[in-house]
Amino acid sequence: MMTSAAKNHSVVHAWAGLLALTGLSLVAGHSHGHAQWMPLLVAALIWIKGTVVARYFLESKDAHPFIVWLLRLFIAFAPVALLITDGLCLYRC
Repeated sequence: MMTSAAKNHSVVHAWAGLLALTGLSLVAGHSHGHAQWMPLLVAALIWIKGTVVARYFLESKDAHPFIVWLLRLFIAFAPVALLITDGLCLYRC
């Protein structure tokens, strides 16, 4: 079991990581705009950020395996939907 100080320390690192990923997405969006690979980068960032939130703020590592599976499915939904809709747009547009 983690002490309160160690738990707070890991949450601070997770928060800093989320801020860094947000900064990365802003820089990539500003510098590369509508690049064809941008939806893949955005989907990856959404998935990574969702995983960090689930692990450190929802404490999914301590949850029942079914809840963990459900969270993974929920977290994967948005990136997969983004990639599918982007693929459909590339195909039709």
